Amino acid sequence: MSCSGDRIMNTRDDHRAGRLLANWVAGAHARAGWVLALTLIATIGILIFVSENLGINTDTADMIDEALPFRQAVKDYDRAFPHAGDNLLVVIDGATPDLAEDAASALADRFAQDPTMFKSVYQPGGDAFFSRNGLLYLDIDELNDLADNLAKVQPLIASLADDPSLRGLLGLLQTAVTESEAGETASFDLAAAFDRLSAAIEAAMKGKPYYLSWREVMTGESPSADDHRAFLFVQPNLDYTSLQPQKQALDAVRAMVAELGLTPDRGVQVRLTGSVALNYDQLDSARHGAKIAGPVSFILVGLVLLIGLRSVRLVVAALVTLLVGLVWAAGFAALAIGSLNLISIAFAVLFISLGADFSIHMCLRYRELVAGDTDRSKAVAAAGRQVGGALFLCAVTTAAGFYVFIPTDYVGVSELGLIAGTSMFISLAANFTVLPAMLRLVSFGRGGSPASETAGTTEYETDFPLRYRCVIRVGAALVMLASIPLVLDARFDFSPLNLHDPTAESVTTLQELLSQSEHPPWTLNVLAADRDEAAALATRLGEVDGVRQTITLTDYLPTDQDVKLELIEEMAFFMGPAPGQTTTPPDDRQRLVAIQSLSQALGQATGVSAQRLKANLDRLAEQPDRFPVVEHSMLDGFVERLRRLYMALEPFEPITLDDLPRSLVEREVAIDGRVRIRVFAREDLTDNEALRRFVENLRVEAPTAVGNPIEILESGDAVVGAFQQALLSAVNVIVVLLFVLMRRFADVAYVMAPLLLAALLTIAASVIFVIPFNFANVIVLPLLLGVGVDSAIHLIYRYRKDPGQRRHMLRSSTARGVVLSALTTICGFGSLALSTHRGTATMGELLTIGVSLTLVCTLLVLPALLHQGTTAAGN
Repeated sequence: MSCSGDRIMNTRDDHRAGRLLANWVAGAHARAGWVLALTLIATIGILIFVSENLGINTDTADMIDEALPFRQAVKDYDRAFPHAGDNLLVVIDGATPDLAEDAASALADRFAQDPTMFKSVYQPGGDAFFSRNGLLYLDIDELNDLADNLAKVQPLIASLADDPSLRGLLGLLQTAVTESEAGETASFDLAAAFDRLSAAIEAAMKGKPYYLSWREVMTGESPSADDHRAFLFVQPNLDYTSLQPQKQALDAVRAMVAELGLTPDRGVQVRLTGSVALNYDQLDSARHGAKIAGPVSFILVGLVLLIGLRSVRLVVAALVTLLVGLVWAAGFAALAIGSLNLISIAFAVLFISLGADFSIHMCLRYRELVAGDTDRSKAVAAAGRQVGGALFLCAVTTAAGFYVFIPTDYVGVSELGLIAGTSMFISLAANFTVLPAMLRLVSFGRGGSPASETAGTTEYETDFPLRYRCVIRVGAALVMLASIPLVLDARFDFSPLNLHDPTAESVTTLQELLSQSEHPPWTLNVLAADRDEAAALATRLGEVDGVRQTITLTDYLPTDQDVKLELIEEMAFFMGPAPGQTTTPPDDRQRLVAIQSLSQALGQATGVSAQRLKANLDRLAEQPDRFPVVEHSMLDGFVERLRRLYMALEPFEPITLDDLPRSLVEREVAIDGRVRIRVFAREDLTDNEALRRFVENLRVEAPTAVGNPIEILESGDAVVGAFQQALLSAVNVIVVLLFVLMRRFADVAYVMAPLLLAALLTIAASVIFVIPFNFANVIVLPLLLGVGVDSAIHLIYRYRKDPGQRRHMLRSSTARGVVLSALTTICGFGSLALSTHRGTATMGELLTIGVSLTLVCTLLVLPALLHQGTTAAGN
């Protein structure tokens, strides 16, 4: 991490800077007690401040500059539809449509009883309005089919309505069997009824559930996958004073689900997704990853330091310095920003990985001097003087790799850039102050110098880059050319779902809805001035390529109402008045009599279904404890389905827009009168290319549209633009800094060449290992330039400083320090790969690959280039 070539090192300014650093470090060493006492007091105070003021912002929308046009459009939409923000989508799957519908209604009622926890609850199609008018929303053909089936099952329904129990069901079947034997035709499919009852009895005997859908019986239609699913849109009151503002609401929902017994063993599965659940799960995975990555990186860095420094006491001094610097950096984050986002939360691992480099070079040089019989106090001052300038330049270049993100529109990494960049100077201050004081506190044996520890390596091994410099140069050029096709195939994955823990319930549920649901939750919303404009625009949008359907408020008005009302009146006539239960529930004795009577009636039957049922009834008769189970399986949903059917058959008039329920209208008409048009895609929007086509095609007709697809695409484009801006800025800033401080254009070229090669290889590796760039790992390349330049600076400084040792540069303590620094960085970044948060994990994976490639390129390509440069320069 040295700062310059021979020219700058011999100037008066450098001598003055060297003396200043030496005096500062020596002063901290001499006054170790005071320094450590003040450090302890300050660190405890900062730690308390951090615990009370540093929060975590999980809203991914806040990671993009709110001044961008699409963010302003989203804010306008949220103001028009206050219910649109912070939603919890409750997905209820039932073994039958009946179970899903009943569970949704029960849960919606339970939510409504707790207004302090939940602002609003909306059940699509669950309002009493739709229960009364639901038949009007069927097609005429569907309504005719329903009428035909109801005419067939009306006798069954009417008879069972008088006694909706196992006794009543078995008595009804016995009557049907008797009539069938007398030559009469049953009013319903006897074989199907026998099979359903047999299945219920067999399941009860095995202790397994069986569910009969009376909706299917009444409609005569097999339900679709969407029929088995119901939704609730819940807007909870979030506690933003908590580090986990969504937790209380999510816990309340799950408690209510458990209270109502809505569990898989009862035929119902309740899952949570939507922004509230997604943000919570993302925060949880990020926090969990940070809890793992932080300690793991600290332990691994400690092990690398122990191997490299060969002194437990030096390692303790370095780690204490690292911890103090980390607390100070967290204090800066709390003071400057106040919260961490899902990307900047990784700053702790970055700090541990990069901050250890400063301690490594200080401790290695200090140990080398002490091993050479230099007095410890003088050794500390000399170490500060000899490596201080290099460390300062490295802090500047590394910080530059972070700071270039500050002016971008990507607030997520902009905040990380400010925190991590400033942290480099905080770490530098800690190493110039706390570390010298700690070195006064600890002591160690003089031992051999670190330089001597490479004595086991052969001259052939350490001179390899110089001996084969031509081969390495040509090989590097060929590798660079070979990587270009892969680099051109690199892609940016702008799907925010791919940043989450892929196993989280909120993620798997949303992905399932996006790929399978008839009405997926990702839609585009277009606002029109009034209903007439909305209708005209919806027609045009419906013709756009890739659009499957558009929905506006007027689409909730049924068509052909006069024809449908006539059909409904006919159904109401032949179904008769709503029946009422006239018998008392049976006891087990009455159930047994009914079972035995039906079994006896089936004695002469010859059909397979009839004989199967008779055998099952005989088994059931011997186990009275199974009677209620079978009754529940067969008849649990009958009464509610019957109630809903007769409610839908009640006489009524055609409905108008004024009749639509308020809960629906509020979701379709804004508070300022604008009307919403919802636009559904034909393709699966989890496919990035399909999403881009959908958005770009629709924007031709509706440039002001908003919605998840646009937010995702625009955010991705903003991040790619930020990445390009940051990468170009990083290259320019680092080149200018190097040229100003090193004052040798050739040295600047030697520093940058292996770094650019490593950057190309890192991009190629992202393609080979299928690790696309995303919202989190986009920082990798600019960061690698800032980090990787340090090693090159160190080697060039040593190369210029010791001309007599140029052929053995890789055997020096400088090279050892470069390797150790790279290892600590790899260990720190590698720990991020353990996170269940995929954004953080891919950041760790790419940084590990990138730093490893940077180390290889620096140790192989740089020496080969330097040797040629020396010859040409004539040194």
